[in-house]
Amino acid sequence: MRYGSISLVLMCLLSSNAFASLKVINQEEQAAFRQIENKYDIDSQLIAVNDKFSTLNKRYYDIQEIKEKIEANKVDYQKLISQLPDKILAKVEMGGFYEKIETNVNETADLTLKEKIDTAALERQNLLIQEEYESVNKLRIDKSQQLFELKTDIINRLIADLSKSSSNFPVNIDGSTKCSKYQSISDCLKESKNSILTTTRNESPFLNDKSVLLSYEVIDANMNMAGDLRYKVAMNFKPSYNSKIDTMLNERLGLRSAMVTLVSNVPADWYVNGKKIGTGTKLFHEMPLGKHGILASYHNSEKSSVEKIEGNGVFNYNFKTTTESKVAKKPNGVERLSPIETPKGSIKPKAPKAKFTLLADSTTVPTPVKEQSETPKAPEEAKKGYEYFIGITPPSKKQDIEFTNEPLNK
Repeated sequence: MRYGSISLVLMCLLSSNAFASLKVINQEEQAAFRQIENKYDIDSQLIAVNDKFSTLNKRYYDIQEIKEKIEANKVDYQKLISQLPDKILAKVEMGGFYEKIETNVNETADLTLKEKIDTAALERQNLLIQEEYESVNKLRIDKSQQLFELKTDIINRLIADLSKSSSNFPVNIDGSTKCSKYQSISDCLKESKNSILTTTRNESPFLNDKSVLLSYEVIDANMNMAGDLRYKVAMNFKPSYNSKIDTMLNERLGLRSAMVTLVSNVPADWYVNGKKIGTGTKLFHEMPLGKHGILASYHNSEKSSVEKIEGNGVFNYNFKTTTESKVAKKPNGVERLSPIETPKGSIKPKAPKAKFTLLADSTTVPTPVKEQSETPKAPEEAKKGYEYFIGITPPSKKQDIEFTNEPLNK
C-alpha cells in the first residue's frame, strides 16, 4: 500500500456552550493591554534622548582634538627650548624667538583651560542624558511589570476555564489524502487517523500531543479511481493550558527578548540606550523586545537610529573610510537587514539580500516573515532555529484565528 502526505484544512472551530466564551485573550484583556501600551508610549522620549547622546558623542571628539593640539604644542615647546642655548651663543636678536615661546605657552594654557571647562560641561550633560535614559528604562520596566501582571491574570482565567469538567474543544476538518487505489476507504482512513490527530493537535494552541481525544467520527468520505480520498471528520478534545499558549501570550504582550547582531565595516564603539556594550566590527547583544536607541561611533563620525526590536535581526552601520573618499555619502547611512533564518547547527548566519535604509529619527517595521506550518517537516524545521532567540516558533495563521476567536472566512 502506498500513502501520500495528508493535507488538512481547518474549515471551522465549533464550540460548545461551556467553551464558547473561552479565548486566549478576551476583549477586556485586550482593552487592558491597549491601555498599558498607550500609558507607556516612550517612542518620542527615546528618539529625543538618542539624538542628544549622538550630539554629545561628537563633542567628545572635539575635546580629543584639543588634547591632540595641546600635545603638539608641548612638542613644539621642547624644540624651541632645545634651540635656546644656540640662539644665545650666536648672540642673535632674541625678541622674535622669545615671542614664539611666549605664544606657545599662552596657547597651550588657553587650550588646557578650554579642555578642562568643556570636559566638565560634557560630563554634566552626560549625567543628564543618562538620567533621561534611566527614566525611559524605568518606564520600560514598569510597563513590563504591568504586562507580566496582565499575563498572570490571563493564565489564571484560562486555567480556571480549561479545568472545568464541561470544557471541550470540538474541531471539524475537511481534508484529503492519497491512498492505494486497491485499498478500501475504511482501511485508508484507519491508517491516516494518527496523522490527522497529530496535525489537528499541532494546529491549535489549546491542544498538544498529550491532549485527550474525547470523540472521533468520520462524517463523510469518498475516493476516486486514482486513490484520492477526501473526508470530513468531527473530533472533540479535552483542552489544556500548554507551552503554545504561553508562547502566544509572550508574543502578543511583548514579554520576550531577542538576539541582535550589530555589524560595521570598521571597529566601531556600540551603544544601546546610551550605554556602551562593546567595540568591534560584529557584536551580538540580547535586548528586550520593543524600541531601543542604537548608536555606532567611529572616530569623529556616528550612525544612530531608534529600532523596534521584534525578533532576531542584523543592523548594519557602515562608515566612510579613507579608501572610500570618492564614494558619495548616503543620508544617515544606516541599513536595516531583515531577520535572518539560519539552519540549526550553523555558526555564522548568512546575511539576507533584502535591506533598506532607515532615517535616524524614524522607525520601520521589520520585513514580514512568511508564515510557516507547524507540522513537523524536516526541511522547514531546520529553518526555524534562528527565528527567535529562545527557539519557539511563532504562531501560524490558524493559531492566530483561534487566538482572536474570529471566524475563518477564507
